[in-house]
Amino acid sequence: MKKKLLALAVAGAFVAPAAMADTANVNVYGVVNMSFDSTSTGTGCVAASPAVCVATQSASNTKISSNQSRFGIKGSEDLGGGMNAFFQVEQLINPDDASAVATNGVLATRNSFVGIGGESWGSVLLGTNDSPYKTSTRGMDLFGDTLGDNRSLMGGIKGKSSALAFDGRPANVLQYDSPNLSGFKVSLQYHAGAETAAANASKGNAYSLSGTYAQGPMNLVAAYETHDFGAGAGDLIAIAPAAADQKEKSYKLGGSYTMDQITGILVYEKTSDDFAAANKKEHRSWYLAGKFAISGSDAVKLAYTNVGNLNSVANTGAKQISLGYDHAMSKRTTVYALYTKLTNDSAINYTLGINGTTGVAAPSGFDADPSAFQIGVKHSF
Repeated sequence: MKKKLLALAVAGAFVAPAAMADTANVNVYGVVNMSFDSTSTGTGCVAASPAVCVATQSASNTKISSNQSRFGIKGSEDLGGGMNAFFQVEQLINPDDASAVATNGVLATRNSFVGIGGESWGSVLLGTNDSPYKTSTRGMDLFGDTLGDNRSLMGGIKGKSSALAFDGRPANVLQYDSPNLSGFKVSLQYHAGAETAAANASKGNAYSLSGTYAQGPMNLVAAYETHDFGAGAGDLIAIAPAAADQKEKSYKLGGSYTMDQITGILVYEKTSDDFAAANKKEHRSWYLAGKFAISGSDAVKLAYTNVGNLNSVANTGAKQISLGYDHAMSKRTTVYALYTKLTNDSAINYTLGINGTTGVAAPSGFDADPSAFQIGVKHSF
């Protein structure tokens, strides 16, 4: 009730008084995920695959971090006949230092959309939303939204593939989600990323598709995504590609199974592209994880992520191992501790963090082994 009253107050700042009678189904929600981090960039080599390694200096750091904390408002309206309208506006927040999030004047940096749904046929939404490719396996990452997140090496690593990568939250999307049919669901998303400098505005688009099956202790996933860069800069890539009509695509398969206190997880991913040989970033990666529930509130987790060479270029793979402990203090509050380490091959320099963009500072060099220890509290409301 308190959350609905707060939502009404927030909604009142944006809607006319005459519309207030229709905001009864508006709710405020969010996640505050804060941690104390002790990180190291690891010691590496100045050059890739050198005959003699000229060692770099490792850098250590301690800090307080916000791990994808967010605040949102969502609601729905019963339209009758088994149909409903729904909306969501979600914003990234930084409780660690109260700094402003770069939004370019927009109060909707995360999943924000409006849509229509029906009991028999599913739902359609328009706006900004995580791709089906991304969401299909997010629940299988035991260290999601922490420094142990498997997106350090999976999802089409940002900076190693496109600006959007294969784990994105594209804007300008049209998405369909099917109803649950005996545990099976399908999601299809179209990203209308018209180029900023091209006559053919049908380029710069992306398509994302997932099929999921959940029944009892078993979950199965298959997902596919393709990016069409076209001939000019647009939403998918920051600069124009070297040649017109270049594309990249990715697919993944995943599954999890729970038996008594033990949950096992396996995800396999393969990306490919038709870029020039010097720019090709296609690769394979896989993720193996397990969780042991000591009790109803305590669990131990272990995960291993491996990414192969980029376009078969020697010594460009890496691996990451994470070990963690969770203690649920309530249904909404969990304290956790984890240790994670990423080991690079001699010709690559991945780092820890979601898509390699947040978390530990860039590795000190090639062949480095960045690591982190993290203690945190996650509260959902």
